[in-house]
Amino acid sequence: MMDLMTMSLLGVVGTFAVEPLAADDKGKENWDGSVEFSAASASGNTENTVLGLKLDARRVLGRYTHDVAAGANYAESTTRDDDGEDVSAVTQDNWFARYRMEIQTGDRTFIYGRARYEQDSFSGFESRAFLGAGLGHSLIENDRTTWDVLAGPGVQYTVLETPEGPVPEDFEDSETEFALYAGSDLNWTLRENVAIEHDLDVTYSEENTTLSTEAAIKTKLTEALSSRLSYKVTHETDPPVGREATDSLLRASIALGF
Repeated sequence: MMDLMTMSLLGVVGTFAVEPLAADDKGKENWDGSVEFSAASASGNTENTVLGLKLDARRVLGRYTHDVAAGANYAESTTRDDDGEDVSAVTQDNWFARYRMEIQTGDRTFIYGRARYEQDSFSGFESRAFLGAGLGHSLIENDRTTWDVLAGPGVQYTVLETPEGPVPEDFEDSETEFALYAGSDLNWTLRENVAIEHDLDVTYSEENTTLSTEAAIKTKLTEALSSRLSYKVTHETDPPVGREATDSLLRASIALGF
């Protein structure tokens, strides 16, 4: 599927009439962010369809910052069996939503509250929810680079998929546990119209630790449109039985800024 993403990107982007916000207004009293689209398709002996959508939005109101993110990925593969019948199978189906509020307590220091919910049909975790709070700090903040780090405690609620076959007597399909979260958000303007982005999230709990890292290069095409190439790796230290510990996703996309 990753080869498809690199081979074929359908930039189905219509005609947008967008009046961009002034530089001084973006993110202040107004929402500043982007909507990202990605799609790939292949036909022949095997038919594949890959779709992706992601939203990032941020709003600054005095000392308060609202940060919202959401995304979804879906992939389907169709092959023909020995009888000439088409057999379709979903190979990727996941989505997430996340909200974070920051309150500035100093020039570069802030406290935050964070909530996240996700579902993934192929991870072995039917759903996961996290609610927590903590402290953050801007290590770098200038015209070309911003780098924020944050950490704090929280509570994680996990619903596990019921394993196929005989179910162990000690199997529990859900659990609530104390967790620790740490994150890093780096944005670096390499040169005019080209930026490097890197996000790192670590959620630690007694049963499992999830590490997610994503690196991307973003190129501005017009005032509103950008292209984005990203590579994301997610690792579980103790995945459910029968599941791989590491997933990766390479994606090319078109982003519409607002």
